[in-house]
Amino acid sequence: MMNNRAAALLALVFLTALSLRFYDCMNPAYPHIDEALIGQAAVNYWHNGQFEPAHWEHPPLKQIIPYISLHFFGDNPYGWRVPTIFFGSIIAALTFLFALGTSGSQRTALFAGMLIATDPLHIMLSRHAFEEIYCSTFFLAAVVLLVWHKQRSSWLMLSAFCVGCAMATKWYYFPAWFLLILFALYENKNYRSPGSVIFISSAYLFIPLSVYTLVFYNWFGRGYTFTDFIEFVSNVFTSMQQYTLDNYQTGLVFISHLSAGEWFTSSIVVGDGHYFGNGTGQFILAGNNLPVWILTIPSIIVLLVIAARRKSLTLALPSLFFCGTYMMYLFVKRPAFLYSAAPLLPYAFAAIAYTVSHCAERYGIRFYYAALALTLTWNIYLYPLATHKTVNVTPYRFILKSKDIIIR
Repeated sequence: MMNNRAAALLALVFLTALSLRFYDCMNPAYPHIDEALIGQAAVNYWHNGQFEPAHWEHPPLKQIIPYISLHFFGDNPYGWRVPTIFFGSIIAALTFLFALGTSGSQRTALFAGMLIATDPLHIMLSRHAFEEIYCSTFFLAAVVLLVWHKQRSSWLMLSAFCVGCAMATKWYYFPAWFLLILFALYENKNYRSPGSVIFISSAYLFIPLSVYTLVFYNWFGRGYTFTDFIEFVSNVFTSMQQYTLDNYQTGLVFISHLSAGEWFTSSIVVGDGHYFGNGTGQFILAGNNLPVWILTIPSIIVLLVIAARRKSLTLALPSLFFCGTYMMYLFVKRPAFLYSAAPLLPYAFAAIAYTVSHCAERYGIRFYYAALALTLTWNIYLYPLATHKTVNVTPYRFILKSKDIIIR
């Protein structure tokens, strides 16, 4: 499945993602959203084992990664943004590998990889300090390693390690974690072998839990015991259920959209910026790119139907992991802001890419290339609005009229 052509396409996807994320990443030179707190929180956790001023409920790998970056690049835009730029580029390559491994189609893989490489929301999040980029990269790496492991135990153990890293960054993946275990047990009928069941279950339970516990090393250094840790995790879960709109600062640009049910069905554009006197402006907008995203739910259903007809669990993985992760957002009590959609995008785009490729089998290859060209053109058109570039506002007026854009 990975020949020279596939390797070249993989490189194309990665370099496209890296270029769009790294270009002019010092702009803006001031901290955006949580970047104002990232240095303080990272240093405070590393040296004192304390989480402030960041949310204490979030696992501390989100502090450790920025600390390493700040150590090498300093407390400046490079220090704040290099980790997410790197992880955001890696996830585009992983999306390519995931789509290739589940569909067996290089066209599907290219379409999926380019979708996430050029998606305006994913680019915006990757160019700033959003830990959603870290955790989604780690978990997708775990899935890709499982899909491609070919009976190599070391790959399964590395997959389990990546699961631990994902959950040690944010709690998004507990439902999908168990889906991953079930797939590992079902694949090659591993559930019929007691030895395989013990190895897989142990690896995917103990390795992630060990990683999750180890990232609290600095916290334990304050004198806490393992019993205190169990109580702390329980308090985290309780506290997360009590978050309401009142718990957030009123100036948060994402605060106007709180329901995950809107992400793939209604147009969402939030952000901030300012106008200049000559008909130009600069903006950092986060949107759900509805012309593309609206294809998600139909594509998820199409892929499930085709996978059922072919009796292929592997082909159904994009739909299953999308649903396993999305269900948590739909039923969680706390507000679900748009940036939390980032972990869903690799699975959504893999499903969309497969649906487009499937349609191309009926309507001809020109359909595929037309869909790819139109999608990339639209995404690049939106790119300046996600990256604080100076733009003529006239071509973007229908987007900028959103009442949820804060003009400073």
